[in-house]
Amino acid sequence: MYKNLLKIFYEKNMYGVWRKGEKVSYECLEGDLVKIEAEKDDRKAEFTIHSYFPNKCKGPFIICMHPIAPIDDALNEGYAVFVMDTIQIATDDTRHLGAFYDIYPYKESGNEQTGVLMAWAWGASKVLDAVYAGLGKKEGLDEKASMVTGVSRWGKATAVCGAFDDRFAMTIPTCSGAGGLALYNYNSEGKTYDFEKIGGPKEYTYTKNEPLDCLQSEAERGWFNDGFLQYKSPTDIPYEQDNLITLAMDKDRYYFVIAACMGEDWVNAPAMWECYKKADKVYEKEGLSRNLAVHFHKEGHAVISEDMELIIRYFNHMYYGDDLGFDMEKLKTTVFS
Repeated sequence: MYKNLLKIFYEKNMYGVWRKGEKVSYECLEGDLVKIEAEKDDRKAEFTIHSYFPNKCKGPFIICMHPIAPIDDALNEGYAVFVMDTIQIATDDTRHLGAFYDIYPYKESGNEQTGVLMAWAWGASKVLDAVYAGLGKKEGLDEKASMVTGVSRWGKATAVCGAFDDRFAMTIPTCSGAGGLALYNYNSEGKTYDFEKIGGPKEYTYTKNEPLDCLQSEAERGWFNDGFLQYKSPTDIPYEQDNLITLAMDKDRYYFVIAACMGEDWVNAPAMWECYKKADKVYEKEGLSRNLAVHFHKEGHAVISEDMELIIRYFNHMYYGDDLGFDMEKLKTTVFS
C-alpha cells in the first residue's frame, strides 16, 4: 500500500504518469538494429535500438539508455547489451515529441502528463517487452536476468524505470544527480573530503551543486511534469529520493548505485551516498541489505570498466550464486563513509 502511495506521489508531483499495457512487437533489421513497435488504443509508435550479443550468451542482458564505453567488457562475460537512442522516444526538451508522445500526447490535465524521464523509462520497458515477446528466446537470453542503466539525465530515468517496472532484476543508476538519487535536501557545497585512498587529493572541496530552480528551468523542466513546478524550495518536497530505491526493493531484485567522487560537484555525489545510506536502512530492516550495492569510482561521469566488472561480479553472485568469494562489504562503503 505504501509503495502505491509513493508511486502516486511521483506520478502526480514529479515525473508524470507511468504507462504500460501496449501491444509490443519487434523486427530485426540489417546489422545490429532492432525495431520496437508499440500499439495502444489505435495509436502506434516505433523506435530502433542497437543490439549486441556475445559469442557465448550466458543469458543476462543490460538495457542501456545510451551508448556506454565498456560494452565489450559485458560481451566478454556472456552478457548481451541493448543500446537505446532516447531522442527517438522523447525529445530532450518541452516539445514532448517522439514515440512515447505519439501514443500518449502531453496535455493540460495532470493525469495526461508524462515527463521526459518517465518517457525514457517507458522506452526501456518496451525493450524488455520485446525480449518477452520473443527476442529473448531467439537470442538465448534469460528473460528474468534483465538490467537497466544510464548516466546523468539517463541515470535519473534509470532510477525512475527501476521504481515503476518491477520486472527488471537489477537497476543501475549512474551519476544521476538532482532529480535522480541525489537527496534534494543535502548540500555538499563547501564540504571537504579525503580521496587519498582512491588516488585523489587528501582535501577535495565541493563547489556548486545543481539547485532545484535549474531542474525547473526551460532547459530541464521537460524532464518532469507541470506538477513539479509547485515546489519553491527543496524543503517543500515531502518525500526524498531514497524512495526511488526502496520502490524497487524486492527479494528477487537488486540495486546498484554508481557515481564518481571527483568532478561530480554539480551532480552532488555526496548526496547520492546519503541517499544510498537512507535506503540501505530500509533494505536492512527487511533483511535485504545484500540486494543493495554502491560503488563510487574516482572520476568519470560515466559507467566505466571498473564499474562493469563489479556489476557483473555482483549480479553473478546474487542472481546465479556464482563468485562465492565475492566481498560484499566492498559494495557497502565509499570514501564518504
